[in-house]
Amino acid sequence: MANSLVYICILQKNRYTNQLRFSYRNGEIMQRISLDDNIKLKNTIVTIGKFDGIHKGHEKLLEVIVNNANGRQKVVLTFETTPSAFLKNNANKTIVTEEEKQILCEQQGVDVYMKMPMKKEFLALSPDEFVSKILKDKIGATTIVCGPDFHFGTKASGNVKFLKDNQKKYGYNLIVVEKEQYHNKDISSTSIRQKITEGKMQDVNEMLGHPYRIIGKVEQGKHLGRTIGLPTANIIPDETKLLPPNGVYRTVVVVEGQTFNAISNVGVNPTVETGTKIKVETHIIDYENYIYNEIVQVQFYDFIRPERTFDSLEKLKQQIEADIETCRRIVGNK
Repeated sequence: MANSLVYICILQKNRYTNQLRFSYRNGEIMQRISLDDNIKLKNTIVTIGKFDGIHKGHEKLLEVIVNNANGRQKVVLTFETTPSAFLKNNANKTIVTEEEKQILCEQQGVDVYMKMPMKKEFLALSPDEFVSKILKDKIGATTIVCGPDFHFGTKASGNVKFLKDNQKKYGYNLIVVEKEQYHNKDISSTSIRQKITEGKMQDVNEMLGHPYRIIGKVEQGKHLGRTIGLPTANIIPDETKLLPPNGVYRTVVVVEGQTFNAISNVGVNPTVETGTKIKVETHIIDYENYIYNEIVQVQFYDFIRPERTFDSLEKLKQQIEADIETCRRIVGNK
């Protein structure tokens, strides 16, 4: 519970002031910097990657740098976007937003979160130049932690073998962390994306190691839910976020530091709306407080049904009440 509260408080400051470069974790500070910044680090343990999902495999990398730090700064070097997306000008929707990624890294105990801008000058670095100029001169790495299929440098020509062969030359030691598996298959951001698009949230959460979540500020709606006795908290998802299929889901909402069972509709609410903008409308079960303008976290667990158009508000109300009972039944069987 405490982690959820910290997560939301820090996110609110980052997202809606867009000014803070530091945030607090149990009295400590995680620094957020860019590779472009005029900063040089010394004696660090660093892990490198896209971290485009912060799934179980990524969490294992973070766990290794934390457990092997021995007083050194723990650094994550990640990319503003993926190299392939930059070169093709084709950015994928993200499993976690940039803000979520930073907070998840912070909660794992990372000291420095460094973003590598996707500039051609960086992408053109040879493996030798990447290690000498970035990992050693800029980051001060004395230990490098990566997965077995990590590639870097121009045309992804650098690999784990290169890092192993050059430990003495550049004065670092290498830790290679094997991939995590789910149902005997390697966990990857690609496989998680596929499950999200299929609405298979239990599989998604197992591979992530934490609930898939949507974070946002509760917006004022038309108050139609309240008129039928079923008020909703309405969120406009971050435009970069990969969303599950339109429909109703069993969810858990973290609000004001507490968790509540809920049902959430992802979609356009065709019964009462004519637009196409995707919203997340959440009815928090057995909760009566007004939470407009509050930052809430909606965690997704089970797909209940597809989004539908109803002939009347009364029929919509009856279906929502049935969805609530489905949610109660699922929770009761857990």
